Amino acid sequence: MGLAIFLQAPLGRVAEYLTSGQLIARDNSISEFGIMAEPTGTDPLPGSPLVKGERDEAGNLLDASPGTRFNLSAAEIATLRALRDATASVSQPGMAEKVWDTYRGLLRQRLQAYQQGGLGALAPYTRSGGGITDPAAELRAAIADVDRVGRDGPELRDTLLRFPAASSPRQLHRFYWLKRRVQRRPDLSLLHQIVAPGPGPAVHIERYFYVGHSYNTGQVITGAFAYLDGTVVFSTSRFSTDEVLGVGNQLKRSIGRGQLRDEMRKRLEGIRASLTRPTSPESP
Repeated sequence: MGLAIFLQAPLGRVAEYLTSGQLIARDNSISEFGIMAEPTGTDPLPGSPLVKGERDEAGNLLDASPGTRFNLSAAEIATLRALRDATASVSQPGMAEKVWDTYRGLLRQRLQAYQQGGLGALAPYTRSGGGITDPAAELRAAIADVDRVGRDGPELRDTLLRFPAASSPRQLHRFYWLKRRVQRRPDLSLLHQIVAPGPGPAVHIERYFYVGHSYNTGQVITGAFAYLDGTVVFSTSRFSTDEVLGVGNQLKRSIGRGQLRDEMRKRLEGIRASLTRPTSPESP
């Protein structure tokens, strides 16, 4: 799924915007974020004190089990169960914070594993009935989308497929933790940002290699290329979820596509507002 707009702005200015990290910083759906070092350390992910909804989520984490409510590996579920077995009640003073810190520590381990081993190091999510969801397989399927970005496509494909073994010195890599509210629940995710600033077309890739719940993985590509006296900016996205299966899946898919299109439209209008005067986006 994709959208594109034309901007009365030079490509170099748009490329600078994509490289600056403003796509993340100006995303209104993100309530908190942080940039992580590479390689990252051993402390849990940082974050602000818990609010009420997050305290409720901490209690749910203690009762995590195979299924789609949380994206957790078997080992991660075992860690949380061990904490539950050693805990009288999540209502104990400071216990919700301890549970949340344990969860953020698990995400730190996922980040470390990905930085060191790429897709091959991503632990699968454990589902009910002995099933699993493999985030690495879903992200590999999304790699084909970069073939549409022009001459940088083959190099970006190689990076996405073989990271960290393959990485061009022309590419910028950043790692983020992000907090959003998804389906009225707090959601922590891990993001690998890759930027190829040019010369020529500029490409900004967001690879969500861990998401807490509601969907499995995500990949968003935002790119720009010179056209006439300005720049065409486009955005494509691919998100995977197990929750569209079963009764009503066509309705869920339709709603999901509408939400993705709205998010891409907001993104492109945000770029426009930052760089030039407005006109309306068009589907490519």
